[in-house]
Amino acid sequence: MKRMIAIGAALVTIGVTVARAEKNPHGKLSWACADCHSTTSWDRLSEDMKFSHEKTGLRLDGAHEGVTCRSCHKELVFSHVGTACADCHSDHHQGQLGSDCAGCHTTKNWQPQVEVLQKHAERGFPLTGVHAVADCEACHRNSNRQEFTGTPTECEACHRTDLARATDPDHNALAFGTNCEQCHQAAFGGWHHTTYDHPASFPLTGAHAHINCSSCHGNTFAGTPTDCNSCHHANFLAAAEPNHVKAGFPVDCQTCHNTNGWQPAAFDHSLTSFPLDGRHASVDCVDCHKTTYSGTPADCNSCHQADYQATTDPNHAQAGFPVECQTCHNTSGWQPATFDHSLSSFPLDGRHATVNCTDCHKTTYSGTPSDCNSCHHSDYQATTDPNHAQAGFPVDCQTCHNTNGWQPATFDHSVSSFPLEGRHTTVNCVDCHKTSYTGTPTECYACHKSDYDGTSNPNHAASLFPTTCEQCHNPSGWSQTTWDHDGLYFPIYSGAHKRRWSDCTECHTVASNYAVFECTGCHAHRRTAMDDKHSGVRNYQYVSTACYDCHPRGKH
Repeated sequence: MKRMIAIGAALVTIGVTVARAEKNPHGKLSWACADCHSTTSWDRLSEDMKFSHEKTGLRLDGAHEGVTCRSCHKELVFSHVGTACADCHSDHHQGQLGSDCAGCHTTKNWQPQVEVLQKHAERGFPLTGVHAVADCEACHRNSNRQEFTGTPTECEACHRTDLARATDPDHNALAFGTNCEQCHQAAFGGWHHTTYDHPASFPLTGAHAHINCSSCHGNTFAGTPTDCNSCHHANFLAAAEPNHVKAGFPVDCQTCHNTNGWQPAAFDHSLTSFPLDGRHASVDCVDCHKTTYSGTPADCNSCHQADYQATTDPNHAQAGFPVECQTCHNTSGWQPATFDHSLSSFPLDGRHATVNCTDCHKTTYSGTPSDCNSCHHSDYQATTDPNHAQAGFPVDCQTCHNTNGWQPATFDHSVSSFPLEGRHTTVNCVDCHKTSYTGTPTECYACHKSDYDGTSNPNHAASLFPTTCEQCHNPSGWSQTTWDHDGLYFPIYSGAHKRRWSDCTECHTVASNYAVFECTGCHAHRRTAMDDKHSGVRNYQYVSTACYDCHPRGKH
């Protein structure tokens, strides 16, 4: 028995050795025979085959999983089989699309062609609509073979026969272009759904966008006029409310209508010389346009004469109001009414701006006098502080008053012959105007006689001073005095007598009379010496007045 076992082991060893020594028909493989084959026969593969095609670098999936090994491995040497698609699959595209089948196909089957849409888009001709479901052969064909590269992309290349067969409208007869996509799109799914992108010179909007082309183009599509009347002349003639022809309406429909429809119709009055605003914007056209729409007068009275005649508060006709309503009214309504007095020769300001019109315009609004006394005569007569009538005040109120009110009252003395300055500007009017404001004397003495008579240093009256106060005084006050002794009488501030005296009384020895002066009191001349010196001088007298007569400027 032990011998039999030893013999069997030896045979096995010999068999293995022989098997290893036998040449592998598959060439170099890293797997053992039992990894793929069963003990039944070489042709029958093991059900738990340990061989994985994925480990060879080529994973079998899709349709590749169902084919027999011999479909690809024609020879037993597996390494002789290539892994590129073209190694097994013939190229129906004649090499025009390259050798990578996976660029368009999957391992499931030859259909559907995945990535075809993407590939088309990448090559500048995306497939959309009916183009996306068409067979490749529908476009890629010629008389000899399928053509994939260099296939023309213009519409006419594929649709020349469609263009020739088109009869509604007849594309050839109407000289339609060969660029189908001007009116058709692949996304529409057929020829009958068409669009045409009208040029910017005549875009289709509103109802225009939904009518048949032939409604406007008839039998021709080139040179079709774009003015409204060319298509809508019949509509213009048939319009009865209002009758466009009788009313003289323009034939340019877009003046009142838009492409959404005939109604509602609107006319842009703002484009005319008479824009509508306020109440005008809401009235019906026929309220103003009775018989015609052209040449309608734009003056107020043409429409509102009846309103003018019927107005009683105030009665416009009796008051002589102008018929230009806009003088007092606006388009918002008859009330409130205003009159812009600033446009007249008598602008209203101050208290005038708040009084009622009838306070000044008693019976009429035209020709109303603008002088103060016409309205304020009763105020003038009733004034007692001061009594204007007794004082002889002028009736021109604006001489002293303004439109803000009667008080405060001012008189601009600067416009008179006696402007006020200095202390004169602060005294009350009645200090000078005792009984009257007209004819008041302007000489100083008329107001200042009591001041003149009461002055004692020096005594003006006793000294026979002139009553023309301005010779020595000015309006700033009595104390600031000036006296032109040198110019008017005798040079004591200049010449030989300059600084030879210190007080007026040195010459004017009689305090009560400055007309009396003494020369001999200052000049220590003996009479006998003066008599001898003036011997032969005609009319010589040894008296001061005689000295002055001969020596008026104080010179020898």
